[in-house]
Amino acid sequence: METDSLIISERSRQQPRNEALRDIVNGSVAGALGKIIEYPFDTVKVRLQTQGAHIFPTTWSCIRYTYRNEGILKGFFQGIGSPICGSALENAVLFVSYNQCARLLEKHTNCSSLQQIILSGAFAGSCASLVLTPVELVKCKLQVSNLGSHKPVKILPTIKQVLKESGVGGLWQGQSGTFIRESLGGIAWFATYELLKDHFLQRHKDGGADGINKTWELLVSGGSAGLAFNASIFPADTLKSKMQTEQRSLLSSATKIMRQAGLSGFYRGLGITLVRAVPANAVVFYTFETLSQM
Repeated sequence: METDSLIISERSRQQPRNEALRDIVNGSVAGALGKIIEYPFDTVKVRLQTQGAHIFPTTWSCIRYTYRNEGILKGFFQGIGSPICGSALENAVLFVSYNQCARLLEKHTNCSSLQQIILSGAFAGSCASLVLTPVELVKCKLQVSNLGSHKPVKILPTIKQVLKESGVGGLWQGQSGTFIRESLGGIAWFATYELLKDHFLQRHKDGGADGINKTWELLVSGGSAGLAFNASIFPADTLKSKMQTEQRSLLSSATKIMRQAGLSGFYRGLGITLVRAVPANAVVFYTFETLSQM
C-alpha cells in the first residue's frame, strides 16, 4: 500500500509537468506554422504603419511596390527567420501560461469560467509580451530595411546594431506598447476562441451528439479569435511598430501619428491585418488542438 501511494504521488507530480511540456511543444509548432502563413501580410501591415500615406497611399500600392522592387522572398519574407522562432516561443509561452493559470484558478479560486478565461488570457498575454518585444523589434526593422536609403540587413547585424546603439535594454524598445497590446489582446484572443468553441459544443449536446468539436468549428473559432485580437488592439500595435522602427517613446509615437494623420493613422494597415488574421489563427488553434488530442 505504501509503495502504491508513492507511485500515485509521483504520477500526480509528473502530470502537471507533462501537461506543461505538451503545451510548450504543441504551441511552438502551431505558432511557427501560423507565422509562415501570416508573414507576407504582416510585412505590408508594418510598412503601412511606419511609412506615410505619401509613400503608400493604399494597401495595394504597398503590395505592388514591394513585389516590383524587391520580389517575393526579399520583399514579403524579409526577416522571417526571427519571427518564426519568436512565434514558436510566443505561442509556447501563451498556451502554457494560459493553461497553467486556468488550472490554478480552477483549483484554488471560485472564479466563474468566464473570469478564468479573462484572467488567464491577460496573464498569458503579459508573459508573451516579454518574449515578443525583442523578436518584433528585429522583425520590424528588417521589414522596412529595404525602403528609402536603408540597405537590406540580416538578423544578427540588426541585433548587433541595436546592442551597440542602445545596449541590452534597447531590445525591449516598445515594450510598453507590446504589453498593452498582448495583455488586452490575450483576453480577446482566448475568450473569443473558448466561447465560440463552447457554443458549438453546446449545440452538439442539444442535438444529442458527442462533445468533440468538428474541424470547421475549430477553424471558425480560431479565425474569429484572430479577428477579435487584431481589431481590438490595432492602435497599440501601430504605436509599437512606430516605437520600434523610429526608437520613439509611447507618447512621442502617439503624438507624431496624430499630427501627421489623425486618428485614422492608428488604423493604417488594419484591412490587410484582418485578412491575414483569419487563416493564420485558424491554423494556430487547429494545429494546437489536433496535436493535443494525439
